[in-house]
Amino acid sequence: MSATTSNLTVLQRLKKGWLKSWKKPASSSRHFVRHFEGVLGTSLEIQLLAETAEQASAAEHLLLAEIDRLELVFSRFLQGSELNQWQQSHQEWHSVSADLHWLLKESLFWMEQTDRAFHPGVDALTGLWKAAALNGRPPEQTEFQPVLEALSGPLWEVRDLKACKLSRLQLNFNGFAKGRIVDLACKRASEVPGVSELLVNIGGDLRHQGSRPIQVSIANPCSGADNLPAFACLQIQNQGLATSGHVHRGFQVGDQWHSHLIHPGTGLPVTRLAGVSVLADDSATADVLATAFSVLPIQDSLALADGLPRVGCLLIEGPQTVHFNRFWKDHVLSS
Repeated sequence: MSATTSNLTVLQRLKKGWLKSWKKPASSSRHFVRHFEGVLGTSLEIQLLAETAEQASAAEHLLLAEIDRLELVFSRFLQGSELNQWQQSHQEWHSVSADLHWLLKESLFWMEQTDRAFHPGVDALTGLWKAAALNGRPPEQTEFQPVLEALSGPLWEVRDLKACKLSRLQLNFNGFAKGRIVDLACKRASEVPGVSELLVNIGGDLRHQGSRPIQVSIANPCSGADNLPAFACLQIQNQGLATSGHVHRGFQVGDQWHSHLIHPGTGLPVTRLAGVSVLADDSATADVLATAFSVLPIQDSLALADGLPRVGCLLIEGPQTVHFNRFWKDHVLSS
């Protein structure tokens, strides 16, 4: 989700016509592709197999409607979102929806699992680096210290369908929330009779649901060229695939480029890995771990991936230096 998101709902945005480009599907189903811009602040592509155009249209409608519904819950950039309304409180218990409760509860779980490498309060540090880009000098330690102290403390509590915000830090769950939105939107779309396959690509993160595996490619993060061969090709089925990296996003501070990925424990940009890709049974898990693995030491990331059920990771230091776990390797297609 991004500040560039339009005030229009997804369903009101201009849509391009159906593109029928799947070559001879294995059944009587037909292949449909749709492209959108400005969905959760990025591009969205929907591919699906359906028996009729009416079924495909119904699936698309449900998917986009679910995205709109959940954006009003999770968005950090829509002033009236449920998340932003809750964030106006401090040290008070408030009733929250089941969707926001899930996000807050699961975020606490993943903060603990990743030793706070995933941290929804990191925007406070990002703000320091944005200011540094404007004034041309890195933040001073005296600027870091109060923010780091606030980040190390408790942020919120949840119980039943209530939540209490304990910190005055503004929280941002965008990456994790985006994965959750995609998971629930795909679930809704796949409930349409006649829809047998569904692939959603939102800003380069993928979610597949269907009765047969598909092949997907991982772009090379070490170069800005779009025409390079794929770094890796995977076979996935009913899984989410998320990527993260610092090569093309960051802050220019004076004559030095800094990653947009900030370590919540030090306040400093992280640069060791050019790219991180995570494969999991759902997009929310893949998204949250792609963020965490960008921050954690490589061996800690590999150990965490191996300790979780059905999680694969690819950690790219450079063109010749890569790390991956067994679950990832099991999905790689031989060249």
